Amino acid sequence: MNIIKIIRFVGEHGGTIINKRKQYAELEKTLEQKYKANRENEAVLSKEDFKDGKLTVFGYDRLKQQCDYIPYSEDIEIKIPKEYETGFKATLESMGANELSRIKKDRRETKITALALLFAGILFVVLGDILEFFRSGAFQNIIVIASWVFVWAAVEKLFFDRRVLKEKRQSLLQILSAKITVQ
Repeated sequence: MNIIKIIRFVGEHGGTIINKRKQYAELEKTLEQKYKANRENEAVLSKEDFKDGKLTVFGYDRLKQQCDYIPYSEDIEIKIPKEYETGFKATLESMGANELSRIKKDRRETKITALALLFAGILFVVLGDILEFFRSGAFQNIIVIASWVFVWAAVEKLFFDRRVLKEKRQSLLQILSAKITVQ
């Protein structure tokens, strides 16, 4: 019964799906030809990314988003409209310095939190072995599970969360050292 419904659906809508795929392929070709001149290591800002002659927060976020796909090994080139050349570098550095400061603070807090969680995990293991009350079967299992939860949370913070912050920092430094050209 279900197979018949599927066959009917494909028969009715199969042509539509194929037409959509063709339409998307043609759109992709058109866009590739239109933006063929754009290089992979450049970020292009438009007039909408500026207000009152300065880079907006929206423009800054858009710039970072464009640069997410550029490998750290490549230099970035930022293209901006000519009328916004004055003061662009100073605004970019100001925004970047604020973000770098927050990232540095977050990395420090993450490290402290990870060490505290690791200490709590080790403390649970030690308490489970030292205190007679926790040596009974049920309590021993709870203590072991709790200690592993704390130790894993510490490992996650130290190795995964800090890595994400490190990558954000590297990306931001890459943007701040980018070559700026006007268009």
